Amino acid sequence: MKKFILINLFVTLIFTSCFTQENDRFSSLFNGKNLSKWTLGEEGGFEVIKGELYTSSFGKGNNLFTKKWYCNYVLRLEYMLSDVGNSGVIIRCDPQAPWETGVEVQLLAPWTPRRDDLHCTGSLYGHVTVTNRPDETTGIWHKMEIKCDRKTITVSVDDTITTLANIDTVKTMEDKFLCGAIGLQVNHANIEGQYAKFRNIYIRDLDSETEYVTGGFYEKDTKLRSQAHAAAITLGAKMVEPLAIIMSGENPVAKSGSKQVLFDIVARATAPQTAEIYKNDVAIALKNSAKSTSSEITRNYLEWLRGMIGSSDQ
Repeated sequence: MKKFILINLFVTLIFTSCFTQENDRFSSLFNGKNLSKWTLGEEGGFEVIKGELYTSSFGKGNNLFTKKWYCNYVLRLEYMLSDVGNSGVIIRCDPQAPWETGVEVQLLAPWTPRRDDLHCTGSLYGHVTVTNRPDETTGIWHKMEIKCDRKTITVSVDDTITTLANIDTVKTMEDKFLCGAIGLQVNHANIEGQYAKFRNIYIRDLDSETEYVTGGFYEKDTKLRSQAHAAAITLGAKMVEPLAIIMSGENPVAKSGSKQVLFDIVARATAPQTAEIYKNDVAIALKNSAKSTSSEITRNYLEWLRGMIGSSDQ
């Protein structure tokens, strides 16, 4: 009996630890008080009421967009629609032309005959149908998760996948942006008093995680590799060791990319406007990676880069 209790306790601790680590990777996009991380046009369209994001503009007002652009991420939120609620989440878009550059994940109450599988809640509106119709009950909170993983987009409602799309297989999405703002559409019900509500909006920025970014160096698509390269430069020192490992590997495309990005990280570190902490962290990472690598070619390159920074005393 004691052994059984100990095993259960051990499993519970592992599960709790994994759950905590998973949640730690998410940051809030809405604090329940204001729209500090969002941009809203002069005509309004959204307001914060009792800790919830509320839109009842019945077709008027401006859509809401994040100030920051994101490429690869997991977005989690809760939404509630009224009887004639009609809204959406716009992903990877330029706010100046959201539907031309991005894609809308539809949020629509079951009131209209036009609510087919290509236009219902969870669909990539007008582009990809749902394969599993979600619960569309109005007046209650639902959970939605949207994952943008390079060229794969996954939409889940209430913990069940509704839509899975590979951009390369969808003709109408071939020119869509792979990075952009996240938008929330104003309520489009043409009846006063109807609404859409949002709360608990969180994002996990995959491009802030070294392991994810590293994987992009092996992609065949040049756009995806370029995306990974840009993310690696932003991460700076944290990417030096992973890049050194790639450079010591066998994949010629990944090796070439890692070598160039290592140089670009150092170039950024030595730029006049760069913070001193970025420069110092890169210098230390170069030194440590040079010591740990088993490749003489990689070690010589890292030491040469470190010399460019001029931090031989680090």
